[in-house]
Amino acid sequence: MIVGASLLLAVVGNNSNITIATQANQVATSTVTVGSSLTTSQTQPQQLVSRAFKVISTTGTNLHCELWNFTFMGSQGQYASGNFTSDIPLDFYLIQDTSYQDWLRAGSCGNAADAIVSKQSTMSYGFDAALPSSGKWDLVLVNFSNTRDADGFIVAYLSSGSYTITQLLLSTITTTSTLTNSTTTASTTNIPGFPVESIAIGFMAGLVALMVLRHQRLKRR
Repeated sequence: MIVGASLLLAVVGNNSNITIATQANQVATSTVTVGSSLTTSQTQPQQLVSRAFKVISTTGTNLHCELWNFTFMGSQGQYASGNFTSDIPLDFYLIQDTSYQDWLRAGSCGNAADAIVSKQSTMSYGFDAALPSSGKWDLVLVNFSNTRDADGFIVAYLSSGSYTITQLLLSTITTTSTLTNSTTTASTTNIPGFPVESIAIGFMAGLVALMVLRHQRLKRR
């Protein structure tokens, strides 16, 4: 019984430690729209012509002028641009091909009212104009000289002009929420399956039994 009591005390005196550790790192990534911007871009122009030209004189003819033309296809809203230089003054027109054909039939040397761009008696000129309709268009040079041919160089381009696009401004935001590492230690002196009250009663019962045994031995003596 003394041994039993000692074992009971040893078990009761043995502590049980329970340790709980928690650690959690949560990372969330999201893309949000923070605004927008307007961007204006110029399309890559298409080269129509880049070459030397000669507009002959009216020498030996009854004509008032000689015409030189370059025909191209264009769409409404496109831009025709370019420049030319000449060693003598020339008239310049940018007109629809139907008007140019009318000039040829009528023997006309040009009419500014028919053109979307025109310049008279110049040796150098730069032009830039939006086409009001689709179809055939002509760059026309007119030489009025009856003694000299006109020699020069012309460059022309066709583009869709400028356009505006709306771009979304995006931003990537990374949010991190972290639970702090924690360790929890719980101490208990309970015997598995027995509450504290049961252990106390058992301990008292052991003491009572020990006292009874001692009393019986004293009687025998």
